[in-house]
Amino acid sequence: MSLPCAFFHAEGDVIKVIEAMNIFSQERSYDKKKWTSINGTDLSNIHKHKPLVSILTLVYNHSAFIEQTIDSVLNQTLQNWEWIILDDGSTDGTGEMIRNIKDSRIHYSLQEHTGFDHLTRTYNKALAMCSGDFIALLDGDDYWPEYKLGIQVKSFDDPDTVLSYGECLVINQNGKKIHYACLPEDLSVAHNNPIGSALKKLLVDKFCFMVHPTVMVRKSTLLTVGGFIEAGGIGEDFPTWLRLSLEGKFLAIPRCLGYYRKHPFSVTATQNPIVYFDNEINFLRDFIVRNNQKLENLGFSFDMNELEKHWVDIRMFNNAMFMLKLGSHKNAQSEFGKFLERNSSIKSKIIYVLIILSALFKINLVNPATYINWKLQMFMKTLFAPK
Repeated sequence: MSLPCAFFHAEGDVIKVIEAMNIFSQERSYDKKKWTSINGTDLSNIHKHKPLVSILTLVYNHSAFIEQTIDSVLNQTLQNWEWIILDDGSTDGTGEMIRNIKDSRIHYSLQEHTGFDHLTRTYNKALAMCSGDFIALLDGDDYWPEYKLGIQVKSFDDPDTVLSYGECLVINQNGKKIHYACLPEDLSVAHNNPIGSALKKLLVDKFCFMVHPTVMVRKSTLLTVGGFIEAGGIGEDFPTWLRLSLEGKFLAIPRCLGYYRKHPFSVTATQNPIVYFDNEINFLRDFIVRNNQKLENLGFSFDMNELEKHWVDIRMFNNAMFMLKLGSHKNAQSEFGKFLERNSSIKSKIIYVLIILSALFKINLVNPATYINWKLQMFMKTLFAPK
């Protein structure tokens, strides 16, 4: 999915950039057979009382990344946690690596492979094993900065907060920085305050701005809505965050709270983005019907004809970007031309010119421009931050 970087806090920007880059570049020494202690502390019997946070992790053939994930959890400044790890039938030694950790807080389970079609059911199976008050999500190919849990649990001092999330550094399979995902520019959207405000992005623009490894939710509220929301052909996160936006406020933290890895071996990367988009739209239609009364109570009303037209625009744009990614430059030009007929902004015209040049030179000139823009934004954040 596309991740915007539009919301910049002046105070502390230098700190956030340094945190993201320094923690990202740290190299730790691993005992590839077992983890038995951290900073000299025996991990075998630590925290026998009820955990404050349940870390929920699904793994499937993550042996190339799981060591960094493990290290980031064990080094959390907040140590009052349990870790529920559910393995969807790994065959690459991931399970053996996890079982070598000598820590009573870690609970590893293995199931037969069920795949993407049963992803949400697998999440709910893991949720049933959690005993903490808060659920922190972390996939087996992602990782956290060491301060993540310690900062984030404070979000829930406000009893009206049902979900907390933060900024995120997106990386590839080699650890190369791809993108820095910031918070939404509109503070009412970012904090879902008043309740339902996040729907402006989540529902109208079909844009999920909470990146998975940064999210923590109040378990009692999650259980109230029936756990992770299952929707045909899409993952668990977008439907669930959408549903929770009707239940309480969000707390958006302007610090890097996670490292999200995008790589060709991930479960979501194997999904056709055009089909995935259509499945999300089908869910949104059903969501509006199912929650019509609650939406009206919150003061929301939708012109479905206008909303459908808006979703068509988004689909055209996404299709063009997908064609460009596949190297089908002429098809991308044709598809974006249709989008431009309905959306003739200066930005759209610039993108269209880049697509024409991409077709001419047989190279994707749109995404490099996006990357350069992100690098410039990061530089400007550092340059104009207060000394």
